[in-house]
Amino acid sequence: MTELIAGLDVGTTKICAVICAIDDEDQVQVLGVGQVRSRGMRRGVVVNVAEATAAIGEAVEQAERAAQMPMQRAYVGIAGAHIVAIPSRGVVAVGRGRSITAEDVERALEAARAIAIPHNREIIHTLPRSFTVDEQEGVRDPIGMVAYRLEVDAQVITGASTSVQNLIRCVQAHGIEIEELVLQPLASGMAVLTSAEQEMGVALADIGGGTTDIAIFLDGTLWHTVVLDVGGNHITQDVAIGLR
Repeated sequence: MTELIAGLDVGTTKICAVICAIDDEDQVQVLGVGQVRSRGMRRGVVVNVAEATAAIGEAVEQAERAAQMPMQRAYVGIAGAHIVAIPSRGVVAVGRGRSITAEDVERALEAARAIAIPHNREIIHTLPRSFTVDEQEGVRDPIGMVAYRLEVDAQVITGASTSVQNLIRCVQAHGIEIEELVLQPLASGMAVLTSAEQEMGVALADIGGGTTDIAIFLDGTLWHTVVLDVGGNHITQDVAIGLR
């Protein structure tokens, strides 16, 4: 096994932890899984740091016991109604007769990130939807193309700083370094949708206990996302009250 990878999904009703190994052929083997009932969470955000931290620790401990190795780094899913997707465009000059490099793409994304956001929000992702190379629109991967000007149409995913930092604090309390925060609707789409479905256009609804994550994929990329402040718990409660 050449690489270890771990993930944490901190939801309203349950917390899941997984430790996997990736071999030389990019095959994933699950080594350990932990799942506990969520505590200290409401509608996808931390409302009690102590309880959420303890619940995360229990899930991580289960996964570590099964995998017989510690979880040192992890990708952590993030959701909640505080998530907002903002469309943005970034433009950079490439140079006379030069091929576009990965650095040029990163500069274009950096330009798209340069938007005015409130001081109490922070950027989680900058996701490219499509590129325009000079006058040619709808380019998926511009690297290697000769151009003078590169433009990106992107989605800037932002979250409330307090919600983001509270989640980070609960995870880091167990000595786990966060590899990256991952938008949960994006992760769900990557897990269950085929490339053909993402190409044709599809709306993905991930109905959790406290929130419903909506992700719209089109032309092979995430086109828009929104997290609704309603989940399965609300439906269950309405049915219980209505039917007494």
